[in-house]
Amino acid sequence: MLNFPVPYPNELIYSTIARAGIRHGLTSPKQLLNEVFEGNRRVIATLDLPNHLSSVLQQLPEHFSLETLAYRHTLFPLYSPFVPEDRRQRCLQWMAEQSQGAVHLAMGVAASIVKTPGHIRYCPACLLQQRQQYGEYFWERSWQAPGMTCCPLHGVLLNSNFVRPQKERHQFWPATPDTCPMFPQKSAPDKDRMIAEKVAEILILKPDRSPSFYQWTSYYRALAERFGLLRGTHQIDHAEVSHRIETYWSPSFLRSIGLTVNTDEDGWLRGIFRSHRKVFSYLQHLVVRGALYEGDWKVSDILDEVRSLPERSVVKQAIREGAPHEMILNSDQQQWLQLLVSYGPKAARQGNPALYARLYRSEYCWLMGVNQALKRPRLQQSTDRINWERRDDSHYQQLQEIVSFVTSQNTGPRRSKSFWLKQMKHQPSVEKNLHRLPRTNSFLHQLAESVDAHQIRRLQTESNQLRQTFDRPPRWRLLRDAGLSEERLTSAARIYLESLIREQDEQRNSEDQRNQG
Repeated sequence: MLNFPVPYPNELIYSTIARAGIRHGLTSPKQLLNEVFEGNRRVIATLDLPNHLSSVLQQLPEHFSLETLAYRHTLFPLYSPFVPEDRRQRCLQWMAEQSQGAVHLAMGVAASIVKTPGHIRYCPACLLQQRQQYGEYFWERSWQAPGMTCCPLHGVLLNSNFVRPQKERHQFWPATPDTCPMFPQKSAPDKDRMIAEKVAEILILKPDRSPSFYQWTSYYRALAERFGLLRGTHQIDHAEVSHRIETYWSPSFLRSIGLTVNTDEDGWLRGIFRSHRKVFSYLQHLVVRGALYEGDWKVSDILDEVRSLPERSVVKQAIREGAPHEMILNSDQQQWLQLLVSYGPKAARQGNPALYARLYRSEYCWLMGVNQALKRPRLQQSTDRINWERRDDSHYQQLQEIVSFVTSQNTGPRRSKSFWLKQMKHQPSVEKNLHRLPRTNSFLHQLAESVDAHQIRRLQTESNQLRQTFDRPPRWRLLRDAGLSEERLTSAARIYLESLIREQDEQRNSEDQRNQG
């Protein structure tokens, strides 16, 4: 596309594509897709984490790169610091091409308790400044951040006429005076403005390596120790954490942004202070940090602190080289090593689950490393102790009983080999050891119903039922009641169906001749 517009600072690439359609006078959304995305007319107009950025890059000057586009004109920076590095790199590549929703799943957007706004939002005061400076409106990316309700400079954001998710999946809607009325704005509370300021900080972060889950776990462990949130020496005082969060933010505010604090074991606040195994939203991190540290702090300083913590791979390497015996171990670690030497990992875990749970939460990498290093070899169990011939006879008799019960009725799904296996007791064991059960295996092959036989059985059953109502059931009704169609009908079933129709015609003709005689 010639004269593709260059994105304005902090403009969503969605907005840039919409402005391109206006500049070229393209009223058809499909035509716009055809021009921008090289003939691909199935691109979804995505607001936050768009795909097919490689096609957009071809329309822009050479100084634009994939990272520049993702970090300056999408909401990618809101999620990238909180996912592992390999996932961050993978998501960038998905955004360059086509992900079919994988980016939103990998970034935690799809399953997040922080929901996306219901409309495309805007700030009237910012739009007026845009018109004075650039001569046109555009969508700023900070307006669409989940959990953010205000502009840090002017006040509460307003909803445009466009809902999210969009009903017209391929339509890029521009910001215009008609869709963004200049209504008065309410002033924003201090807490909302603070979140908006932190969102602005995150959005201007430069591309950098993402911390690992282990580093985030270590950071929150250190945070609990620093602010006196431990009960004893190991356990997190979750009641005190909840009290501080609700005291600072208030339950009503937390409810309004979707982060209600509850006492459940699987609550988000408990989870963020435990071992990280999933992605937490930027808003969850801001809520915790803001409540515990009321002074002046920057998001970039927090991320630098988290990145400076040891990674899991470093700890594993130290364990592999024998460092656990040279490290200063606490009492729990020393006790666990004694149990490992005496009993092995599995028996030690079963014998002292509380000790295992404490180490799992506080010293995960060390625990996994020593368990692997001191793992006992598994004894190979011999199968000679099983009388497979007797078991084969038992399964064969069981299968005969099942067959007599199932075949008493002519209805039901296709009776394939897997169907018969699912009717048996201990189905996984039977299926895995069929090579040791020749009689049962042979019987299953005999019983397995082909697609042809299954369709013929369905036609036969429905023909018998319909003849109780119709003298000559129509062909279309016979097919419909049997759940078949002309396209899916096999050749054998088609021959059988034609024979049924001829048989009905012959019976009708013979009856007519008898009546005339």
